[in-house]
Order: sequence, then structure tokens, then C-alpha cells
Amino acid sequence: LLSFIYNSPNSNGPLVAGRVLFVTSARKHHYVNAPAIVLRPPSAPGKSTVCLVLLPESFIPSTDGTDQSAGNTKNEAKPGTLNYIGIVKHRHYAIHEVVLSEILLVSATKYKIDGKALFKEETQAKNLGGGMSRLMDPFSGARPAGRKEDRSLDPFAGMMPKGKKKQVSNSSTRSDSQSQVLDKTIEYLIEAENKERLGEARVLDLRESVKQGDDVFEFRKRCSGMEDLTRIITSFASHRHPSIEKHFAAVERKETLRSRVGSLRHILSNESLQLFPDFLQRKSLLRTLGYIDENETVCIKGRVACEVNTCEELIVTEMVFEGLLNELDPAEIVAALSSLVFQEKSNDEEMDVEIPERLASCCDRMKVIATNLGEMQKNHGIEIDPLEYCDNSLKFGLVHAVYEWALGVPFSSICQLTLVQEGSIVRCITRLDELLREVRNCARVVGNPNLYRKMETASVAIKRDIVFASSLYVS
Repeated sequence: LLSFIYNSPNSNGPLVAGRVLFVTSARKHHYVNAPAIVLRPPSAPGKSTVCLVLLPESFIPSTDGTDQSAGNTKNEAKPGTLNYIGIVKHRHYAIHEVVLSEILLVSATKYKIDGKALFKEETQAKNLGGGMSRLMDPFSGARPAGRKEDRSLDPFAGMMPKGKKKQVSNSSTRSDSQSQVLDKTIEYLIEAENKERLGEARVLDLRESVKQGDDVFEFRKRCSGMEDLTRIITSFASHRHPSIEKHFAAVERKETLRSRVGSLRHILSNESLQLFPDFLQRKSLLRTLGYIDENETVCIKGRVACEVNTCEELIVTEMVFEGLLNELDPAEIVAALSSLVFQEKSNDEEMDVEIPERLASCCDRMKVIATNLGEMQKNHGIEIDPLEYCDNSLKFGLVHAVYEWALGVPFSSICQLTLVQEGSIVRCITRLDELLREVRNCARVVGNPNLYRKMETASVAIKRDIVFASSLYVS
């Protein structure tokens, strides 16, 4: 929920300086449901926040200089910097960088504190800068040789006027102020810890953080679910067990390993393939159309579809099994199949009045077949528009020209029937010859000798003249 808030535009982030949180980092820092207060809010979406965390009462600093809350690494942090661990009012505290996933609860309590007084990001940089300036000027602060400070010239040196007290240095005043802020902050955290143990800690309503957007309804629904989970968690006796850090670390490690195992299984499975859902949808479509059976064995329609590689195989297979080509002459078959291989847009999409009525009727039925196939694909979850599928699969711009070519009309004459360029006409007829051979093989698979002979006759009819002449460049 916090990631959603900080990635949403026009949202009010709840992690402001002074906000009381309850954080959990059992394996890394060895605390569970520990009260913390925000010192530095997240600088950008997805970034972590810096908090002052009140360590458990059972925390015992190690004697060898290492720190169990920092992952058994040597604690060399300076006061006010990250990973520093101190003690105030007999309670240890730490300054840690907390990622959003480590925040268990966001409290409605917010105090007015100066986060910069407790956390100094530029301390090391300033120290480094001062050291560098001294290295650049090794004689800084030195006096000329032979010159000594003469105090005898001022007999009143070191004396102060009567009635005026000696001023305290700014550094000591600043140190006392920081100490007071730290003491007050620890008191706030101890108070929050006691309230949480008594079940009196109020959880912040995150619904007010996001008020507009496309996913506001889902966000508010999940906020309600989080409140229910919060009530369930706080009702368990184990939530306040004195050794919860030890047991929680073991459970967290177990769940982390289980999650990694699940991720690896998903990567090794078919579900990780990007196109696997599309594969399942298309396989379901083939089963519905009768191309494969319940055992995923290829049926006769599937074998026929395997013979077609030049164009949309589903349309050709349905045409063969519906007997759409059985009623046509070879020239009409060639003209009808040209709509499957011609893929250019033209202004001649409307049916010419000079073509036979049977050919025009066949083209209309082809449109119905393509539209029905598009509807079935859409019903099986494939993202496709039936009308767009029909328009992209069938182009009737050369039906009349190819029909006249199959009847023996010269190439110069058929070029006058269409606005399509001559090279496109030649390419369409050349691909059409390949499609005729594939449909002939389909007729052989289904055992239709009449259609088989018509395909041979149609192939002979279009193989003539300049369309199939040898190229001057390769011969």
C-alpha cells in the first residue's frame, strides 16, 4: 500500500518527519514490531526512509565491538549517522534505513521533532571537507617564524567587565539541545511501545493519502483488508511474546526459502513463458473447431491445415470441408483464392459486376467464414477484432483480374482492369500457384479427386506468358 501511495501522482505520503511507525527486521537487525520515528522521509518513490528505532529490551550489545542489530558487523558509526547505536534512559536505540516492506504498521501518532538534529547526512562529508582543506594548506593556522604572541602589550587580556558572565560556546549549547531532543524522542517511542502492548495504538487511515486515480476503489478495498489483518495480528498472544524476535526470524527464513522455491518452480514451468497463455487459448480453439481431439491428437482437419503455409490456413481448411470450391470452375477457384494471397490495399475491393454470380457468392461466403473464425477466436480469449481479422485475411482487389488471366486474357489487358501495379499482380499470381498446389494436397488428404483435378487444371491455366517467364537477371 505504501508503494502504491508513493508511486501515485497527487498523493500525500504518510511517512513525514515525526511519524511513529512499527517496523520489523528480524533477520537483518533482530527486532520485530519495534517502535520507530521517521527522521528523513523517502526522497523519491521506491526509496527508503531513515528512522530512529527503539531496540527491544532484550537487546544486549556484544563485547567484541560487533553489533547484532547491524548483522554482526563492527559498529564504527558516529553519533547521528546511519547504523549508530546508542543508549538513553536505559534503552538502546539505532538509526537505520528502513525500506517500505519492513514497515509493519503506520501509527496515527505524529510528533513535532527536528529530524536534522538527530540524523546528520553530511557529517562525514563535512569532516572530509575540513580535512582536505587542511591538506591543501599545510601552513594554515601557523605563525611566522620568530614571532611570538605578546600578551604584555594588553594588560587587561583575559579579563571581563564587571557584572558580565562568561558566555557558553555554541557547540556545547547545540549538544545540550540535541540531547534534549533525543531524550524526548525516546520517551515518545517508549510511550508508543506501551500503547501497542495494551492494544491502544491507533493505526493511520491510509485512505486519505490517495483521493483520485483509476485504482482508488481497489486501494480503499485493500486498506480495509489491512485493517482486518491488523486486528487479527494484535489479537494473537504470540504478537507480544518476549522471544518473538528469535521465533519470527526462523519463520521468516522458512517463508523466504519457500517463496524462492515457488519462484524457481514458476521459472522452470511453462507458465513463465510469455506466450504460453496465448498458446493455451489457441489450442482450445483448435479443439473446438475439431482440429485436435480431447487427447490433443491431430484430426483430419488438423492434417489438412498443416498442408497450408501460404495464407490463413483456418480459412482454407473451412472452405475445403464446407465444399465451397467444389461448385466452382478452375478459373473461378483461382480468382477466389487470390483474395487470400493478395495483401495490398486497393480501391477495387468492391465486387465487379462482370464476374460470375457463383464467384461473387463464393467471395461472400468466404467473408462469413472469416468473420465466424474471428468471433470464435475472440470468444476463446484471443485479442482479435472479427471484422479486422476478416479485412486483413481477405483482399478482393485482384479477383476480376486473376479470373480474366485464368481465362487466357493477355497480361496487358488485365492491367487495364485494376489500379494495382504490374509487379504486385505478378507476385500475387506467383504465390497463387503455390497455394493451388497446397489446396491440391488438401484434396488428396480428404480424398476429394474432383477437387484434386480442378487444382491441377487451375495451376496449368495460370502458368503462362510473362508472369512465369524466366528472369533476365538470374537466367
